[in-house]
Amino acid sequence: MGRIPLIIDADPGVDDALALKIAFGSPKLDVRLVCSVAGNVGIGRTTANALFLTKRYGGDVPVVRGSGSPLSRQATDASSVHGASGIGDYVIPEHGYKLDSEDGVEAMYEALKGAGEPVTLLTLGPLTNIATLLARHPDAPKYVKRVYAMIASVDGTGNITEYAEFNAYCDPEALDAVIRSGMDVVFAPMHLGRDAKLAQKDILDRGKGTEFGDMLDQIFRGYIDEAAGKGYVAMYDANAVEAIIHPELYDFVRCTAEVDTGDHPGRTFLRPDAAGRYCYIEIKDTDALAEAMLADLYPE
Repeated sequence: MGRIPLIIDADPGVDDALALKIAFGSPKLDVRLVCSVAGNVGIGRTTANALFLTKRYGGDVPVVRGSGSPLSRQATDASSVHGASGIGDYVIPEHGYKLDSEDGVEAMYEALKGAGEPVTLLTLGPLTNIATLLARHPDAPKYVKRVYAMIASVDGTGNITEYAEFNAYCDPEALDAVIRSGMDVVFAPMHLGRDAKLAQKDILDRGKGTEFGDMLDQIFRGYIDEAAGKGYVAMYDANAVEAIIHPELYDFVRCTAEVDTGDHPGRTFLRPDAAGRYCYIEIKDTDALAEAMLADLYPE
């Protein structure tokens, strides 16, 4: 069986950085493109972070700049958690890496069309780029096999407000457009990040003596995630990529999906329904998943 063609849309972001490293190191994935989006921090920083992380650990994978603001709302960010740079206290060294395009949405469409087979989309931030892609190119879904999205909550609770998960809150209209598109979407909802949290010490011990481990040591010094607890990292985004690499570690629950774009922007409900069009994932064994994440961060 061949590798899975994959396009990643991300807003790095500490947990995005971990998810990207997992994706780049997996022999099961063929990463074709990485597109930035504003979210955890502004588009300038998410693009710089995506460019550095991808070229350093993903080799020749093209990196493109995506949307800098939500479809119809003011931008928000999570710099209080991820640090002003988006990756804690780490300072990106000088390098000669160059973006492959300043129009990420168009580059994504061209990559989908030219793939020769349906492509899986992995989205780790707000869905602004995907909604823009759908608006510009209504035929885009025919090139997409499935979307794995770290977004939403099952029960209408949140982590940016009491009722909204961060990525959904940033651009609820974009999430609504994706839900209505008819694409096959697998949700990695908010609570999984906390269920799958890893101790920073375990991550650093496993990566001791590696360049990425040294980077994380600096990143974690400026990373404060009260939801995960001191000394831990909530692996929100990593669940979405691990569900592609290790589907056996998750239950895929058929569901309906809805998002509020009105009085409670970003409030989501993923309701179990055997006839539902979508799925959300639940972890089968947190210990087995933790070991898989650590192994995938530092492959042999």
